[in-house]
Amino acid sequence: MENISQLVMQFRNAIESAQQNGETDKLEFFKRFPRGCCGNASNFLGHFLLQNGIETYYIWGSCPSSNIAENSQTHAWLLLEDDTIIDITGDQFKDNAHFLNYSCPVYIGKTDEFHKLFNCETRNKRKSVPIEELYIMDSQMFSEMYNQIIKYL
Repeated sequence: MENISQLVMQFRNAIESAQQNGETDKLEFFKRFPRGCCGNASNFLGHFLLQNGIETYYIWGSCPSSNIAENSQTHAWLLLEDDTIIDITGDQFKDNAHFLNYSCPVYIGKTDEFHKLFNCETRNKRKSVPIEELYIMDSQMFSEMYNQIIKYL
């Protein structure tokens, strides 16, 4: 588990470094990392871990909004075979009391109160796959973005 923790921390730090150096500006969804980046960041991390021999599952869930006029909030993270959560974007909720002001930039552990807020059905779980298989239509663009991030590892 220590190896996984090191890889995950390195990847989160690489995203932040790429962001600070303007590398993530090419793709709109990474400009405000970690806000609104959970799906793509989890996909990229899943690809990275797979390249390092670690299989994960991509999970996403939804949580009803506290304001009935708003849509439900979704969130995505990775899951290991033993149900250990790997989440590198939970801190996007740090200013939202409805989401417990969750401020953990990297979470690796069992289901906590924050992740319990999201309804994750079985159909919202799939094995992590290489970027080329996931982003078939835009694989070159996403591969280039991924390469911009990993050069900071």
